[in-house]
Amino acid sequence: MMNSYYQSFFEEIKKRIERNQYQEAYDMIHQEIALPYVPKDCLELLETYREMCLDHLCSSTSSMNTEKIVNWIHGSLSQQENAIPYLRSLNLRQYLDEVQDLLNSKISQQRKGELIEYLMEQKIDVAFTMEKDGLLIQFVPSVILSQDEDLVIQEVMQYFETWFSNEDPSFQAFCLSLMEQEVILRRPFDFTEEEPLPLAKAIVRLVAQAMMRMDEYQCFVQAHQLDKVPDLVLCIEEKENSNGNEMDIE
Repeated sequence: MMNSYYQSFFEEIKKRIERNQYQEAYDMIHQEIALPYVPKDCLELLETYREMCLDHLCSSTSSMNTEKIVNWIHGSLSQQENAIPYLRSLNLRQYLDEVQDLLNSKISQQRKGELIEYLMEQKIDVAFTMEKDGLLIQFVPSVILSQDEDLVIQEVMQYFETWFSNEDPSFQAFCLSLMEQEVILRRPFDFTEEEPLPLAKAIVRLVAQAMMRMDEYQCFVQAHQLDKVPDLVLCIEEKENSNGNEMDIE
C-alpha cells in the first residue's frame, strides 16, 4: 500500500494536471524522481505522470512565441526556471543571448545544468560564461563530454552493474539515477579528472543513507575492500544541505 506521503503527493499532481498546470506538475515530479530513493511502485507512477506532462509541454511549445519566451527569461525567477523546458526543443543558436542571460541569472544549478545539457545535445560551439562556486567559468558546450562519451562515468556505471545487477537491481537503478543528477549539478565540468572508484563509492553511500541501509553499506565496503578508498562529498549532497533538506524518505 502506498504510504500517506505519496498518496498526498499524487493528489497534488492530479489537481495540477486537472487545472492544466503541467509545468508545475512536471517540476514537482522532476524533483521527486531526483531523490536517491523512491519506492518502485511510486517511481513507475511518477514516470507515467512525467511523460503525460512532457507530452502537453512539448505540444504547447509550438504555440510559445519568441516574445513570450524572452519575457519569461527576463521575468521573475520562477518564470526563468519555467523557460528552461521550452528551450530544449528550440534551435538554441537563435537564442544565444537569452541562454547567456539565463546562465547569469539566479536559477538553480540544476536548471543551469539542464540548459548546458541541451546546448551539448545541439553541439553549440559558442563560448558561454557562468559563475560557479565563486569562480567565473568560460566553456564551450560542444567540447564537454556527454555521459556516453565520458569514460569515468561509464566506469562508475560498470561498478554499479558489477555490484548490484544480479542481487539488487533496484539499488542499481537508484545509483544510476543519482549519478545522472550529479552529472547535471557539475556542469559545465565533465569527470575526466575524477577517479571512478571513489565516485562510485560515494554514490552507493548516499543511496544507502537515503534507504536507511547504512549497516549494509558498511558490510558492502568491507566485502569489496573499499575501506581505504577516499570518501567524497557529492555536489548533490552540498545542494541538499544548503537547502536544509533531508535525503531520506519515510
